[in-house]
Parts: sequence; structure tokens; C-alpha cells
Amino acid sequence: MRTFIFTTVFFVSIILFNENHNAVFGQSNVYQHDTISMEPGRTHDVFYSLKTGNTYQQIRSDWDIQFSTHVFDVTIRTNGAQGVVLYTYPNSDISEWNSVDTTGLSTWPALNDSDKDWEMGAFNQNGFGDFDYGWGTYNMVTHIITGDSLYVLGLPSGSFLKLWIVQKNPVTNVYTFKFANLDGTDENEVVLNCNDYPAKNFVGYNFSTKQFVDREPASADWDLLFTKYMTFYQNVMWYPVTGVLQNYNIEVASYTMDTTFMDFTIDALDSTTISTIGNNWFKLLGGMPPAYEVDDSLVYFVSDQESSIWKLVFEYYSGAEGKIGFRKMLVEDNSAISEIPGVSGGKLAISPNPATTSTQLLFTADKQGKAEISVVSLTGQVVYQHKISYASGLNNSTLDVSNFPAGVYLVTLRADNVLLKNKLIVK
Repeated sequence: MRTFIFTTVFFVSIILFNENHNAVFGQSNVYQHDTISMEPGRTHDVFYSLKTGNTYQQIRSDWDIQFSTHVFDVTIRTNGAQGVVLYTYPNSDISEWNSVDTTGLSTWPALNDSDKDWEMGAFNQNGFGDFDYGWGTYNMVTHIITGDSLYVLGLPSGSFLKLWIVQKNPVTNVYTFKFANLDGTDENEVVLNCNDYPAKNFVGYNFSTKQFVDREPASADWDLLFTKYMTFYQNVMWYPVTGVLQNYNIEVASYTMDTTFMDFTIDALDSTTISTIGNNWFKLLGGMPPAYEVDDSLVYFVSDQESSIWKLVFEYYSGAEGKIGFRKMLVEDNSAISEIPGVSGGKLAISPNPATTSTQLLFTADKQGKAEISVVSLTGQVVYQHKISYASGLNNSTLDVSNFPAGVYLVTLRADNVLLKNKLIVK
């Protein structure tokens, strides 16, 4: 995330709505049936947009580890469900890079990605908080995260590598890492410039091909990821499961109710756990090939990229075919905006978006009142918060946000029981 100096103004068209109001906008009580294919054997990931129904299918075996592209994020995740296994080298720190001893490797505890938080990757485990991020520590003077841990990485092929995340420079958004065979042969030092992937959440790396893997669609183009991931199964052991993870800032509420249930509340929507849907919507019946049964008492409500609310009910799952069927219903269409030329989609409309120098905040309300505007980065950092007063009718407010780094932000406006949201991209 590069730093630019700019001034931003938001154009926001607002139709105030009650957080507990569930009136249907647009498509009233109309279910759309859809099926995604992870291919036989569930070998592919599927990135899915609720609004468009578009799917982006990508083979899962094309990457081993992946790096967050966000400038203030130091997350590094592993492809554990594909058989990649990560171990912290327990015998010493980076001083033993040239003499790694893997005696007792089978007894070393493996590290796994969190299935609750995108930002807690396998490499971020064992962090001690504050400025310790697991694989490295942050220097407040240089602002560089310096790698202080050695790792042994098991690949799906059965081979092993030694690995050192040397550093990340958040000023330039560049990682440096080294890897080699356990005996020190074929040593490689690799530089990753995350600025080459500005619209993506993560970029992968394949140790066999020694290539970066740009495998995701733009973050703004998908809501849900149908995938295999590692979970602490029944609180007994880490195990790969098939399920659904939600994108950054996509909010989900889960209800164990009859599938005709509609009385959700905005407050129940949550973006703090990426596996709210997860793998809870089906259960294994057994048999060969395995048979599955979809839970007919689970209902999900999902707030998408434009803050529109969708009802989601799963109907079908075939592990052998790799197909998942579901029905969805648009229950609140928050993509409509007022007819102001050039504004972006969403009740909270931002123009220009992406912004480079300035934007303007413009909104209409049916009565006067007070509101609070918040701007939050993808890492959860509140970078701006301000209270405003507004009048009945058209309102205009100019904000100076010239200290924002470039990147993707969530902008919210809250007034009493009103909540409006949209994404802002700053270049």
C-alpha cells in the first residue's frame, strides 16, 4: 500500500433504513437456484459473487504458501488442505540456517492457518503479541518486520525444504524470503513486490515451479469462497474439510430455524469470523463413496460487497462430483443509489472510486439528525472517525483524509439505528 497525499470527498446517497427493518427491495421473495462445481474430488476452489452469480474457479494445487498483499498486514498462510505442512524449527533461530537438523521432525507440532481469521496464518502462530508476528518482529525505528524464525516445510510431494521469511518492508510493501533443500542445496532468495497485486487479498507461491501464483479474482468481485481448509475437527485434531469462507468485510448471520425464517437483524451480521458458514451445513452419513446430508434447519443471511442482504439455504452436496447446490434470495437491495452522475454503487455511494485526489460526501435524509462516519482498513484499523450533523433533504460534507495510505477501506455511516456501508479504494 503506497503512501500518497490526497484529499478525499465522498458522494453518498442515503435512504435511511432501520437496522431491524427487513423489507424486500427489488426482487421480492424470489429464490434463485445455483450450483457451483469444485470438480470431481473437490480439486478446485470457487470464488463466488452473490450479486452476479459469477464464479471464478481455480485449481487448489497450484500454490504452497500465500502472502497477504495489504501493506500493514504480515499474514502468510499455507495450503494445508492440499498437504502442505509447516513446522517451526525448534532447535535454534536463524543463526542455524546453514545447519538445520531435522532429527525428531515427526514429533514437531505442525502449524496451521486459523479458520476464523484471514490474518492468522500458519506462519503467524507462536507470535507473542505487540510487535511479534510469529515469523518476525517489528522494528519501530526502521518499520521493517525482520524474520527471526526458521521453518521446515513439507510439500505434497513428500519432499521437505527449509524456509526463512527474511523480512517485510511495509514502506515498499515488499517481502524477501529464502528457501533451500534441507542439505542446503538449491538455495533461492525471492523478492515479492505486493504492489504488483493491488486488488488481490493474497498472492501464492509454488516451490516446485518457483513461481508466484496470481490465483484470486479482485477482492471486490467475490463474496464467498468454496474451498477445502484445515479446521480443528471436533476439538480433537486438525483435519481438512470442505466448506465456505467469507471474504474480508463480508458479514454473515447464521440461524438454526425453519428455512422459511426471515426475521433476521442487521446486528446479527458478523465479519469477525470467516467461517460462519464453514462446513456446518452438511453432515457425513458414511458409505463408499461417502454420502452427505444437508442440514435443512440452517439459514444464512449474508451482506455482500454492496451491503445488500441475501438469504442463503443449502440444498445439495456431492463430494464425489464436487458440486454444491443452494438457493439464494435478495432480501434487501442496498445497491440502488440516487441519480447523481458518476457515483459508485451502494446506498453509501462514493465518487470518484477509486479516489486519487478528492471525493465528496453527499447524502439525503428524511429528517435532521447526527451521524458518525468511520473509515476502516482491511486490517481492521479505524483510520478515520468523525461526527456530523445533517439536515432534512440534501446534505454535503467535505473531508480531508490526506493522511490515508493507498488501499481498500470500508466506509460506514451510522445514525441512530441506521447503518450504511460501502468500499472505498484509494490509489
